[in-house]
Amino acid sequence: MSDPLDLARPHLANMSEEEKLKADVLRHKTKHVLYPPFFQLINELPDLEWRKVKFTADSRRHIPKEKGVYAFAIDLGTSKLPGTSYILYVGKAGDINSDNTLFNRFYDYIRTQRRNNRPRIHDMLTLWKDHLSYYYAVVADGQSTGELEEKLLNILIPPYNKGDFSAEMSSLLRGVNII
Repeated sequence: MSDPLDLARPHLANMSEEEKLKADVLRHKTKHVLYPPFFQLINELPDLEWRKVKFTADSRRHIPKEKGVYAFAIDLGTSKLPGTSYILYVGKAGDINSDNTLFNRFYDYIRTQRRNNRPRIHDMLTLWKDHLSYYYAVVADGQSTGELEEKLLNILIPPYNKGDFSAEMSSLLRGVNII
């Protein structure tokens, strides 16, 4: 049986510069869902003190060794534009029965960026490499990071999250071909 990539190579080699540019632009397309009724869930979140670092290996030293929630966002970070960020992914570090930390999770993503052991996440980390920020909030002991993550996911519906939604939200998003 032929390898699909081998079959595609001659076609790709014959692409014009414009076709290559179009293909590259298309790779950066995301599907954000911003559904106003879900914004009401913000009222169910506790007050969180969000911090931001640029996503680079050197930034790890600023990340606390505590549990919490985090988000990756494209952040243009310039005064020449209105404040703009696009949340791509939301996650949690640790939980009531887990000792994982924001510091450790940050390093997991540094490794994923290098090793490509999670292809979808690797794509996110490399496509926007120079424009990614890592937002994080430490969560108090006794507070479930899993519950917070689920609420954040239901509000934001980040395009790179796939399997982390509540059962109800997963069903809805599958029904409208979002995941």
